[in-house]
Amino acid sequence: MTEPLQVGQFAIVDHEPVDRGPNAGVFHGRGPADDRVELFIVAEGTTPAGEAFAGHVVSAMGQALTALDMSLTGILRRLFAEAERAVADWNRKSIAQHRVALGVSCLVRRGGQVVLGQAGPAAAVAVHGGRAELLRPEPPFDQPIGSGKGPGPLLRRLPFEAGDRVVLLSTPALAEVEEEVLRGIAGLPLEEVLPDLYRRVQHLRHQTVLLAALPGTVSKAGGAPAEESAPAGGAVIDATGGGAGAPREERLYQPSLFVDEEHEEAVLEARHELERVTPRRLPVAAPAADAAAEEVTLPLAAGERRSALMRVVAESRERAERARAALGGAEGTAALRPTWGAAAASAGSPPPPPAPRKNPRAQSFTRSLAPAEGPKPGPSTETLDLPLVDELAAERRARPSGETLSAAAVTRETGLAPGSAALVRVRSSMGGRWRGSGTLDRPRLGNYQLPPTWAVIMAGLAVLLLLVGIVTVPSMLKGDPGAEYSNLLNGAAQKLAIARVVDDPAARRTALVEAQALLLKARELQGSDPQAETLFNEVAGALNEMDRVVRPASVEVVTSLDRFGERPVAPSRMAAGPDHVYLLDAATPQVIAVALADGSAKSIYAEDAAAKRGRPVAIAHLDANDRGAPALLIVDHQNRLWAWENDALTALAFNAPEGLVVTDIAVRGRDLYVLDAAHKVVYRYAQERDGFPNPPAKALETADLANARRLFVDSEILTADADGTVHRFIGGGVALTLSQAGIDRKLVAAETPQALSAAEVAVLDPANSRVVVLLRDGAFDRQYRHPDFAGARAFTVRGGTAYILSGGALRRINW
Repeated sequence: MTEPLQVGQFAIVDHEPVDRGPNAGVFHGRGPADDRVELFIVAEGTTPAGEAFAGHVVSAMGQALTALDMSLTGILRRLFAEAERAVADWNRKSIAQHRVALGVSCLVRRGGQVVLGQAGPAAAVAVHGGRAELLRPEPPFDQPIGSGKGPGPLLRRLPFEAGDRVVLLSTPALAEVEEEVLRGIAGLPLEEVLPDLYRRVQHLRHQTVLLAALPGTVSKAGGAPAEESAPAGGAVIDATGGGAGAPREERLYQPSLFVDEEHEEAVLEARHELERVTPRRLPVAAPAADAAAEEVTLPLAAGERRSALMRVVAESRERAERARAALGGAEGTAALRPTWGAAAASAGSPPPPPAPRKNPRAQSFTRSLAPAEGPKPGPSTETLDLPLVDELAAERRARPSGETLSAAAVTRETGLAPGSAALVRVRSSMGGRWRGSGTLDRPRLGNYQLPPTWAVIMAGLAVLLLLVGIVTVPSMLKGDPGAEYSNLLNGAAQKLAIARVVDDPAARRTALVEAQALLLKARELQGSDPQAETLFNEVAGALNEMDRVVRPASVEVVTSLDRFGERPVAPSRMAAGPDHVYLLDAATPQVIAVALADGSAKSIYAEDAAAKRGRPVAIAHLDANDRGAPALLIVDHQNRLWAWENDALTALAFNAPEGLVVTDIAVRGRDLYVLDAAHKVVYRYAQERDGFPNPPAKALETADLANARRLFVDSEILTADADGTVHRFIGGGVALTLSQAGIDRKLVAAETPQALSAAEVAVLDPANSRVVVLLRDGAFDRQYRHPDFAGARAFTVRGGTAYILSGGALRRINW
């Protein structure tokens, strides 16, 4: 039967040591115990977000193991594919700042076969035959999981015999422990590996270490075998429970590894002492001779400082002796006389029974380790031979009834100075100290008992408060209209002052809008007021200045398309050439060319199954055409590319990748750019004489392209999403969202961004009938409004002149 591995581990999570970390896992596959797959995983993130997500990947890989029944290499490839899937799914749903990448080390074992798989930043130390080796993934296997650049895991088959072990650890430890030292630590006895390694890395923020070992004979470097086995009490580093032969249900405990070095010897000594500790001896009463000695020495030590109480006791003892003599002799009453202190022992009375032994389980571990000691002598108690109560009573009755005590007698009896007050005074009445419940003397009305006075007073106060509240609360809730009006004006003035000093356009607009709302409410309370009107005009002026509404210099009608075709023209794309403006009509569908010279319009492309022309999807104008004249490029839904050049339609070569879904196209110079939002990529095609026959290069690939619907390319790539968000992509694929800070209303369903200058971008906002100009840094600059912009459908810019289709007519805009 295959002997299970002994496993030990520790982790440091945010500088806190734990026995089991979230980024390590030990799992078992299905099947009998001698043919079951054992899986050991250590994962780490390349970023703090990745470090937090690594535990989820470890759990997913462990759950996937239960469904796998194949070779060890096949299991590892499936597990790493599951890790890739989990990371890719997380990155697809996360923003750029929360995306993660991981490094993973996996060790699988079945019988005598052991395979190690590593991908990304990972490390392991394998010890075989007394020789230790540091194993790390080599390029390109060192690319993190989730980066999309790695070929998969690097697999190594390891020899694994009795005495061999493998240490899986995250890479931060490699920066603190040299490779030679690390290999030396891995070759130590099993019970010393993890404590030694922990002492060297305990200052790190995150660290995970897992040790898997097969106990047995270890061959040292010199060739002499050394027997290495678990201690008698079980495996010291067994993280899964008891010894190697213990059932799985019992292998649930791992001894703690985190004992301070300075207390380790004390704990070991305490354990040995616990094994040889003897039962404690019960304390024995001190001999009578010792007690008598104490009785003698106590007054001698007191000397002349005997108190007045001792003198009173001595006199009482003398009177008791005289009373016994008068009643019949001391022999008759000696048996009735009690003894105290050591006198009882000297009188031959039996010693008191020993105190019951306390429950040993209730005693602390520390006290149980204390050595046994002999009984300690208790505090000495002086023997007090006090008189009996009966004797004192008899003496009192023997006095004459009318005897008057003198001051000296009182002093002798009580021990008080003459003229001092009595210690105890007899009360003539108990009314001041104890009171009844009042049930005997409370007044009654018929058969009913009246309530107590305090209840009547509380009820009266409650009624009074209710009346006062009814009278005053309505007026308090209504408030003073004059005070409320003044507060509204003061609040508006404060908001206006804040707007004047704030640099952020968005915060400035928020303050102005809040001030305007306060002033409108003040108008409702008191109507027009010079101070309120002045503030209102200032706020309205500041808002108008921020709106920056500009009217274009001129808007000219190029031609009307109301009577073109049987249906109204509904363009979804527009492109401008030197002599024509082209419209992609989504209603027909077709492509229309409008001559700028005379406004004539004609259809240059339409869907035709016989000619193998599909429905047009996107258009772009190519000025730098290798075949001569400028051309209009048209892509149909069958991924075919057409060119309208020299008043003729020509099919061009187009190398479309498998599964390509064209969302939009754009042209820069001689290159063609194709947006595939479904696959979140922008392809770049290099132009040849017959078109674009070569495979494309990926100009941009990012999850921020998932919602893109319009594409524009100049020195940068700009996209517009369906919700109006405009993205700017700079070198390296860094995505910036144009914040539109300071704009009165955000863009809705923005059309294709168009470059007005090197620093400005114009975007048509059809929902608000305007053209918005944004700076490249995302800030709002100005907006163009005109009555002819109502119902605008498409927009393009060429050479500083803009063209817009609105109200069924193509119009030219001069800014």
